[in-house]
Amino acid sequence: MRKVLIFLLIFCASITIKAQCESVTLQQEFEMTQNIAIVHAKEIQGDSILVEVVKKWKGDSIGKFVKFEIKEFNLETFRLDTGKTYILFWFNGLSIDRCSRSSDFRYAHFEYELDLLGSKYKVENVLLYDSIQYRKQNIFQAGGQTFDIKQGKYAFYDIRTGSLKSFKDLPKDLSFRNKRKFYIIDKNVETAKHKYDVVFALIVDQKELNITKGLKKKVLVTLYK
Repeated sequence: MRKVLIFLLIFCASITIKAQCESVTLQQEFEMTQNIAIVHAKEIQGDSILVEVVKKWKGDSIGKFVKFEIKEFNLETFRLDTGKTYILFWFNGLSIDRCSRSSDFRYAHFEYELDLLGSKYKVENVLLYDSIQYRKQNIFQAGGQTFDIKQGKYAFYDIRTGSLKSFKDLPKDLSFRNKRKFYIIDKNVETAKHKYDVVFALIVDQKELNITKGLKKKVLVTLYK
């Protein structure tokens, strides 16, 4: 009974926190937060992790590298891993608010809005930033393989809308749990107007998509319309 009560208290608290977070706009958070930056996690150093500041909108006092205590990243929104890139909102003293929009950069789709709010932003590492942006905008995985949108001719079928879409118009990753998932439908498909190296189906969901013969036929028929 005690465990059940504790669970309910935690659950209710998480709902309250979530509601509070949703009531804060990006502009309000921008105005309240002292440091906002895209960072790349470099290495673990004891009970801390060293990150490199790649691009920053706020934080004149922070240098090229910053150390955070690993426990600061025990948040519901993401887990910190070396080699990955994050967008962080934090206060002097390295306190990260659990209600902030801090998240894996892959799931953050408000960079343009931040650029408008903080027009004096600075890219600290141009080469790394360009590489991060390229991967986010052009690289995807399907069937255990990595694909580059600029290295082939691909067709994409959006399961939710039941239509073909360009890569840039596909639904975005929403979170660690709700990622977009690509599935290979067929290869070397040629119609009267186009020839595709690979045809993909895409869904944004926690569950895997069941690729049936009926679904494959539905996707391929769409190519010929």
